[in-house]
Amino acid sequence: MSYDLYLLRKDVVGDDPAAAYERLEELAEGEPPLPTPEEEQQLRQLAADLRAVSPGLDLHEPENGFLLQLGYEAERPVLIDIGAREITMSWSYGADDSGPALAEVERYLPVFERHGYIAYDPQLERVFSTGQDAGDAAEVHRGVREQVFESSGRSHEERRPWWKIW
Repeated sequence: MSYDLYLLRKDVVGDDPAAAYERLEELAEGEPPLPTPEEEQQLRQLAADLRAVSPGLDLHEPENGFLLQLGYEAERPVLIDIGAREITMSWSYGADDSGPALAEVERYLPVFERHGYIAYDPQLERVFSTGQDAGDAAEVHRGVREQVFESSGRSHEERRPWWKIW
């Protein structure tokens, strides 16, 4: 379970980011397309620029299809998936504090903006701006965390993993 930000192309969003996000959600049901060679070069440059602002940010590419995944191997607070149709930044609701994730988002957003993207936050149902929305995002994180992980009266760390049923 994660808090997700969707990076949408400014030229596609127009005046209605919510509608652009809904179109993206509808498209997500089909098989993801492969990018054109030009699109792939632009997406790879985006990944390189993100890695340049965050030393140690790893890059992983699955064997099939096209997907650039950043932050998975180094267990970063924010994971980034760059696909031909969809780009997301996400962080786990399991984290005690959303602060480290929001600090990374603040570092990455200017890179996405230079590449022509805006961040849409479906939890808040609006375009995300770190300065204006970090507090609201942290509040949503706390609320979900309390509902999911603390409703049993035990912390996330104390509970047995779901696959251990005995």
